[in-house]
Amino acid sequence: MTTAHPSNYTKGRAQKIEFLVLHYTAGRNDSAAGNLRYFESPRGASAHYFVDRRGWLQSVDDGDTAWAVGTAGVYRQKHPRCHNGNSISIEMCCRYKDGVYSLERAVVQNAALLTRKLMRKYGIPIENVLRHYDVVSKRCPAMWVTDEGAWHSFKRLVMEVMEMTKEELLSLKGTGDTPSDWARDAAEWAKKTGVFTGDSAGNFGWQQPITREAAAKLLYEYHLAQTK
Repeated sequence: MTTAHPSNYTKGRAQKIEFLVLHYTAGRNDSAAGNLRYFESPRGASAHYFVDRRGWLQSVDDGDTAWAVGTAGVYRQKHPRCHNGNSISIEMCCRYKDGVYSLERAVVQNAALLTRKLMRKYGIPIENVLRHYDVVSKRCPAMWVTDEGAWHSFKRLVMEVMEMTKEELLSLKGTGDTPSDWARDAAEWAKKTGVFTGDSAGNFGWQQPITREAAAKLLYEYHLAQTK
């Protein structure tokens, strides 16, 4: 369902969906939910999906045309066929530190899962999975323009995901047992104090969502630690 403001996209499509285009938000430690809220106001641009370490959220329906890969009168058209009317745009949320943007592993994994899902849904071949930079001259996602190897690694991951079983996919989605930079000190504290003990294999699942019962257990463990 489209949540973006009507002035940010075109209702419907003139052509069938043939391409998937990957972008980065260039946000500073942003989230999918935050981007959805941002584009609920007039912005003159849009994307279909926003991906973060928890998963993805949809801003513009697949059947509507997002304004994401046009030249905007600034950039040079590079791809002979891909444009807003026949593509779906996927934005990846970023981390920002010391002037450098980066993508968390869980974000890349979730983007690969979403790409796989859309490829299968619309019969899109891997050669039609593009960077924004492949469509116009904008350096987006910047880290995949600077490092071509990282882009090719992503496409290999997408192909690997295509072959995974349901169980393997569940183990991949948003797992990330390494805490993000912004949470690393808190994670170390939680381990040392026993607030988090991990599973039988020693995995803490730092980037997995938390249930209410898990939150209750977390608060209880903290209470016990404080009363010792």
